[in-house]
Amino acid sequence: MADFYLAVVEPKKEITPDQVKTKMDLAIDWFRITPNIWILYSSSDTDKWYARLKPLTYPEGSVFICRLDVKEHNGWMTKMFWEWLNKDRS
Repeated sequence: MADFYLAVVEPKKEITPDQVKTKMDLAIDWFRITPNIWILYSSSDTDKWYARLKPLTYPEGSVFICRLDVKEHNGWMTKMFWEWLNKDRS
């Protein structure tokens, strides 16, 4: 079963944005909120995502991943974001 995850990734200096995107492409779907904040829709858990992202960040960067409950939400985001978040994933 897939879930939403929040991933905050500050890569080490030699890692390019394309290298980060390549890892995020392993998710079923994703939306990049800012250059370092992503929402993932994935069947992989936080341990799997940490294992995938750690090589991009360790030792001088940082990474944080947590499951994200999007059932109750509110905010001011782009129309594209709301369409992505609310699309049917059944």
